[in-house]
Amino acid sequence: MNRNIHEIGAKAYGAARRTQTPLRVIVELYDAMLCSVAHAKAAKLEGRPETEFLAVERVSKIIQSLDSALNEEARAKPVVEPLHTYYKTTMTQLHRAKQAKSPDAEIRYGSVQRQILAMREAFAAVAGVPSLVARRMEKTA
Repeated sequence: MNRNIHEIGAKAYGAARRTQTPLRVIVELYDAMLCSVAHAKAAKLEGRPETEFLAVERVSKIIQSLDSALNEEARAKPVVEPLHTYYKTTMTQLHRAKQAKSPDAEIRYGSVQRQILAMREAFAAVAGVPSLVARRMEKTA
């Protein structure tokens, strides 16, 4: 009986995900990257290299997927090249953060988080998704 409930839930979740606009899905991917970078940073500071590796691997896979999904049509060219560059730079900085020793690693992971957050906020604004920065500022006010 429990198995059927889980299967029904998984199917309902899958159906709901398919109704999301592509821009909202991209924002969710950026949110996932932010979480994974935070996990990698925490794992580095706590001396858990396997957890750090898995978190960095997840971010890398998301970046690679986003980069490979870029539309190369002529009308999209003004956006495609800067995004290719952004993904390549972010990937490089992510792996440099993983290779770094503390406290430099903490600084480097923080830089990667800020870069991902900035891009997430840009996509969120276009997609009509609430800002994480504005939410954070409301909580501290």
